[in-house]
Amino acid sequence: MVTIKDISKKSGFSVATVSKVLNNYTDISPLTRDKVLKLCKEMGYVPNSSARSLKTHKSNTIGIIFEEVTNQGLQHPLFAKILESFKGVVEANGYDIMFLAKNMGKEHGSYLEHSKRKQVEGILVLCEDFNSDEMLELYQSNLPVVIIDYFVDTAVTVTSNNEEGMKQGVQYLHDLGHTKIAHIYGDDETFIGGTRKDAFEKYMNKLNLDLPDEFLVSGAYFSKEDGYRAMKRILKLENQPTAVFCASDMLAIGALKAIREAGKSVPKDYSIVGFDGIDLGQLIQPPLTTIRQDARKMGEIAARKILQMIDKQMRTDVGDTVTVDTYVINGETTRVLKA
Repeated sequence: MVTIKDISKKSGFSVATVSKVLNNYTDISPLTRDKVLKLCKEMGYVPNSSARSLKTHKSNTIGIIFEEVTNQGLQHPLFAKILESFKGVVEANGYDIMFLAKNMGKEHGSYLEHSKRKQVEGILVLCEDFNSDEMLELYQSNLPVVIIDYFVDTAVTVTSNNEEGMKQGVQYLHDLGHTKIAHIYGDDETFIGGTRKDAFEKYMNKLNLDLPDEFLVSGAYFSKEDGYRAMKRILKLENQPTAVFCASDMLAIGALKAIREAGKSVPKDYSIVGFDGIDLGQLIQPPLTTIRQDARKMGEIAARKILQMIDKQMRTDVGDTVTVDTYVINGETTRVLKA
């Protein structure tokens, strides 16, 4: 591996001069700078990030805590887009990303301990158990933290306008003539599941629409398997809804499967609306009517927020929530209900 000493010896400049060039000091002549940089390129010099971190106390690394219970991991269609856009913005600003695990081989400890070992400068959080002891420990630390889809008063939250999205979906179905609307909701102990379920009930009530208890069916972890099981329960009801509003697109896709297996069709027998706007929803037949979240924008905002906090070397804007607008994607899984 080529070192600064190798560059110094080959160029004839001192180690101190070469170091100044590589660290963009202004008291170096353009001629000297050009010669050193040209030689670095020719010799294949790569800066030692560990050594630079020790000197500058900056790792230029942002940690990511990513936990989700559907076993889709980085293939999760919504989180993948958020992470992709987050990664693009932070890398364009000279930062690497690192996924943080609680346990690394023989190294055991909390997320905060692991963050300190790796010297990350900020953390993006996407996970299921936001209230675990070790997550609460992290929120109380002096590290800049941005959280997707959960509110903590010592961090910055980036989320979609979930309440408005549910309002849009309920109003859309009502405008089509539906009054008997069921809801397959995600775990209502989670921020997203609870927010969307509460908003659904709120806007059904505002439109004076009857909402029997059996029309609220748990979709647990927002997966297509959960949607399938929930729709199976709805299909057995004596009092049948004409429309089902699902708290995620994956729940809606599972519901569609259950409806087909029952020998019924969409939208003839049931109108279905999802929530998320994942690409898969537009590839299935019929294409899914859904409430789209702008996942890429969420990732970009999260990146810019965390970069701002790192730049200011303080946890500014903690407790802030940035909401991103949602909008209806008119697919082919809904129909006008004749009176």
